[in-house]
Amino acid sequence: MTALYAGIDVGGTSVKWMIVDEAGAAVDQGDFTSGGEISARVVELARSLVTEHPDIAGVGVICPGIVDEGNGKVLYAANLSLDGVPLAALVEQACSRPTLLGHDGRAAGLAEAVLGAGRGVDSFAMMPIGTGISVALLLNGELLPGSTFCAGEVGHAPIFPDGEECLCGQKGCLEVYASAKGIARRYARLSGEDIGARAVEARLGTDPIAREVWDTAVTALAISFTHLILAVDPERIIVGGGLCHAGEILLDPVRKRLAEFLRWRQAPAIVAAELGGAAGRWGAAILGCQAAGQTHFERWTV
Repeated sequence: MTALYAGIDVGGTSVKWMIVDEAGAAVDQGDFTSGGEISARVVELARSLVTEHPDIAGVGVICPGIVDEGNGKVLYAANLSLDGVPLAALVEQACSRPTLLGHDGRAAGLAEAVLGAGRGVDSFAMMPIGTGISVALLLNGELLPGSTFCAGEVGHAPIFPDGEECLCGQKGCLEVYASAKGIARRYARLSGEDIGARAVEARLGTDPIAREVWDTAVTALAISFTHLILAVDPERIIVGGGLCHAGEILLDPVRKRLAEFLRWRQAPAIVAAELGGAAGRWGAAILGCQAAGQTHFERWTV
């Protein structure tokens, strides 16, 4: 009997899930819009997945915020009502399968290290840009959680200290200016149109407000990358999440802006994540495999 592994990616906008087999082939996947009592919805999803696929041997769940992965507990999540929720235990009790909880950014970094743009290097900074922003730091081949599980929470680092308010209570956070949600929100505030980040990108050549919002996001990202490079000197910076679909429209101006800030040294390569917005789901699936005590993921390819 071939074992299956479930990965559930809980985001501020949607919950995405996938089921893979021992060879790493996706056998089922789906998503639904976040909202309501999110922990109860995730628990019910896990229960239904195991009912439909009884060969599931392990479950991985990931979410943003401050995540105590060792104890399977969400300590804080600015965009979700999960503060203090022992999510791993709730899912495990509901579906009777071993469950691991991970931080979404670190899980995306794990997936890129195993399957994507992080292969072949011992250090990288992987930044998934979606509803929020965080960074997975791979240093000497190990992902760094930090002493208080806050390593990589650069989305709440003030880039413009006297800037606009963030949901976390601070002002000028990177997420306010450079997350997909932040880009859409700032464009809506300045233009009166709520069109989403991809539509803002599509208007760059014709809409001066779109250009202003995009350029501010580019500057904010370049500042954040400058701090990361000077602090930990990674071999590579990987940009992932939903916004990485912009490709060179985002990465090329970020590289140019970064070069203006790093006058005395060369920046590391800045590349798009190979797994794109699916990195979180793959990371969650890897955690599901690890929860079952297996290492099949080491042979997966995408």
